[in-house]
Amino acid sequence: MSPAPSPVPPPVPPSALSALSPLPGDPDSPVRVGTEGLLAAVPVLIGFRPRDSLVMIATGGPHGRRVGLTLRVDLPPPDDPELVAALCESAAAALCRDDPEGAAVLVVGGGEPGGDRPPAPGEPEWPPRADVAGAATLALLEREIGVHTVAWAAEIAAGAPWRCYPLHDCRCAGTLPDPAASVLAATAVARGAVVRESREELAKVVEPAGPAEPFEPTGRSEPGGPSGPSGPTPGSAGRADGGAEGGDPRRLLREALADAAAGRLVVGRRLAGAMAAALRRPWFRDEALAACAGDAAPEAEQLWAALARTSPGADAATPAALLAVSALLRGDGALANVALDRALGADPGHRLAHSLRAALDGGWGPREIRAWLEGAR
Repeated sequence: MSPAPSPVPPPVPPSALSALSPLPGDPDSPVRVGTEGLLAAVPVLIGFRPRDSLVMIATGGPHGRRVGLTLRVDLPPPDDPELVAALCESAAAALCRDDPEGAAVLVVGGGEPGGDRPPAPGEPEWPPRADVAGAATLALLEREIGVHTVAWAAEIAAGAPWRCYPLHDCRCAGTLPDPAASVLAATAVARGAVVRESREELAKVVEPAGPAEPFEPTGRSEPGGPSGPSGPTPGSAGRADGGAEGGDPRRLLREALADAAAGRLVVGRRLAGAMAAALRRPWFRDEALAACAGDAAPEAEQLWAALARTSPGADAATPAALLAVSALLRGDGALANVALDRALGADPGHRLAHSLRAALDGGWGPREIRAWLEGAR
C-alpha cells in the first residue's frame, strides 16, 4: 500500500520570510523573500522573463526553504486534461531528482482571474489555470513533497497582479515589485548574470551567425562592467587569426581568452576553423573542459558562445556543449539548455552533448558538474 500524501504545509504569505540562495548553486549570503518576492525572483532563477508558464521550484536546506532546482514549462492547452496531468507528472518527477523537502508551484499568465473557474458565493476569486496549479500540486503531494506555495502572477513585471490559489484557504494577493530592482536581482547582476526578456532572446546567444563577429556577452560580466568595450580594437582580430596560423592550440586558446578578458574578442574564419580542428583532438578537449572551471572561466564562456554562433555545421556542436558546461557550473540551466539545443541541432550524435543533456535531465547542478570535471582530469 502506498503511503498517504504528506499534509499540505501552510502557504508563504507576503510578509513571511523564506530563505533564497541569491543564485542557483550558490548557498552563501541568502536573500529572504516572501511569495511576491519569490514570483519576482523567477527571471533571475531561470535567466529570462517567462510568459504563460508553469514554474516549479524545489526547496530544501536546514529550514526547508532554500531554493534548489527550478523548472519551467509552457502552459498546456486548457482543453486537454490528459496533457495537463502528463505534463505536471513529468515536471514533478524531474523536480524530485533534486530530492526536495518542499516545493513552490507558480503559474505565470494563462488568462484573467476567474475566467476558467468562477468563484462560489463567498469564495475568493480563483486565478486562471487552476487545472495546472492543482495537477502540479497533486503530482508533488503524491511523491510526498509538501507544497508550501501555490501562486499566480499575470506576468513577471512591476505592478503586475498576483494572488495565491485558495488551496490553503489563503487570500494572499497584491502587486509585484520591480523584479529588476530587487536585492536578488542586484546580487545576480553584480555576479555577472544576465536576465533576458524571453527564452527567444536567450536563444540568440547561440543562434548561428556569420564569422568575424564581435563577442556578445552570455551571462558573465566583462572587465570594466556591462558597458565596457565589446567590439574589436586595432589588431585584435589579426592577433586571434594569427594564432590560428601558428599551429599551437594551447597558444591559440590563451590568446583568445586574453582577448576576451580585454573585451576585444573577434571570431574570424581562421580562428573558428583552427579552434574546430583543435577541438577534434581529445587532449585539447580536456584542456577546453578544464578552462570552463579555471581562473579564466568567464573568458572561456565568452569564447565558447562566440564559436557556437560562428562555427559552421557540425563544428558548432563542441563549443556549444562547452558553453553548456560553463553555464551549468554557474547554475544557469536555461542557458545550458539552449546551448545543448544548438549542439544537438548541429550534430545530433554529439556524445558530450548527449551526456550533458542526461546530466541536466537528471538534476545535476554546479556541484555535480564540478566533481565530474575534477574526476575527468
